[in-house]
Amino acid sequence: MESVSDDGLSQRKFEHPWWHTPGFLAFDTETTGVDTDQGRIVTAAIVHFEAGEPTDTREWLLKIDIPIPPGSTEVHGITDELSQTQGIDQREALIEIHRHLTNANLPIVAFNAPFDMAMLNANLIRHGIAPVTESPIICPHVIDKEFDKYVKGRNQRRLMPTIQRYGLDLAEDSWHGAAADATITGRLFLAEMDNYDALRDYSPEQLSAAIATWRDEQDASFQAWLAAKRAEEGELA
Repeated sequence: MESVSDDGLSQRKFEHPWWHTPGFLAFDTETTGVDTDQGRIVTAAIVHFEAGEPTDTREWLLKIDIPIPPGSTEVHGITDELSQTQGIDQREALIEIHRHLTNANLPIVAFNAPFDMAMLNANLIRHGIAPVTESPIICPHVIDKEFDKYVKGRNQRRLMPTIQRYGLDLAEDSWHGAAADATITGRLFLAEMDNYDALRDYSPEQLSAAIATWRDEQDASFQAWLAAKRAEEGELA
């Protein structure tokens, strides 16, 4: 967009990029486990980022209909008693989550987006609520793997070591709280936008589509690596 100054010289007027204005929704869930078909969302959080900062945070503790496995409680700290005595009705919470994610018409940013969105949609469908399918879905985990391909060390792609590589940090006692994890995920995405110039040329819809392609390529590459490793082990046996 061009404008003309008082002295008659043409000036370039830069609009805010979409990830600043109107921004995006950072989303995280804590669950009963990793089975997206049968698992339940125990807590969820949505953090609206505008102008590079979180401006609104919504968090839900759900009263779920199955026991929370002890191993899951060890991760997120939510017990059956807490869920039953302080949680809100599952369907009511899911309707609110669905409304906040869809009414804003903003991209959804989640660190392990395929898991969080599959878990969310399975829970929505179970309660007769339409799945979230129209919003652009942005996964900083996939972006990191695409643009920083050669990270060495076991488990270095998890959220904690990933944010640390981008100069971010989170207090030790805040990990696996849905609101804290959503907030740090939003900050990670902004750090990636700062680090990788190529990302800035994408619209939200284009970036969502590119991430889906990158994820498929990354999965195929990993499967090829596993096959080669098995073949090598078989030759050495």
